[in-house]
Amino acid sequence: MENIITINAEPRAEISKRASKGLRKQGKVPAVIYGITADSNPIAVDLADIKGILKSENKENSILRITQGGKARFDAMIKEIQYDYLSDHIIHVDFIRIDLNKPVDVEVPVVIEGEAVGVKTEDGLLEFIQREILVRSLPTHIPKEIRVDISGLHVGQSIKVENLAKSDDFQVISPANNVICAVAAKAKEEVPAVVEEAEVPAEGAAVEAEGEKEKAKEPEKEADKAKKEG
Repeated sequence: MENIITINAEPRAEISKRASKGLRKQGKVPAVIYGITADSNPIAVDLADIKGILKSENKENSILRITQGGKARFDAMIKEIQYDYLSDHIIHVDFIRIDLNKPVDVEVPVVIEGEAVGVKTEDGLLEFIQREILVRSLPTHIPKEIRVDISGLHVGQSIKVENLAKSDDFQVISPANNVICAVAAKAKEEVPAVVEEAEVPAEGAAVEAEGEKEKAKEPEKEADKAKKEG
């Protein structure tokens, strides 16, 4: 990745909810630029510029050259974008200063290719578990995406981070044993067991059984009566 997107920023003199709301009405987004050796710098950028970055080839991993009135100029990347929780409106952006000659750690999307044989011929289900991979590289060598061929996956097999092809342009930082995707067997449908209901005795049979119990108790009652009288 070598394309650098230039955007203009203006300083923010007032930092408050009211001021931020006013900027958004003007089509701007409140933002902050962070850096390791420099203080944070509150700025405002055009919303159209941020949307353009997100539609570009490298999206949030794009290299940005931020200018302020033609005086200050520095390279940066998007660190975080905050959205309104009730909508998809962008309400704030954090930028991080970068050095094009020093590596950065970024999340790169995973793209799967092909159709797993376990899904195609073995009636399995594809589970796409890890959709982003953390990599370390120079800003100009950040991959747009990491492609994973799943066509050889059978039921019960998976692709882990350690199975990814190595590259001279970047180093994978995500744990090696993290599963990216897997083909699982479909769960078998359980047939509910039929529970046989106990036979309920007819009303007459129940009365007769109760009568038999009472007859069996009569000798005991007579014995108790004789003890009391004696």
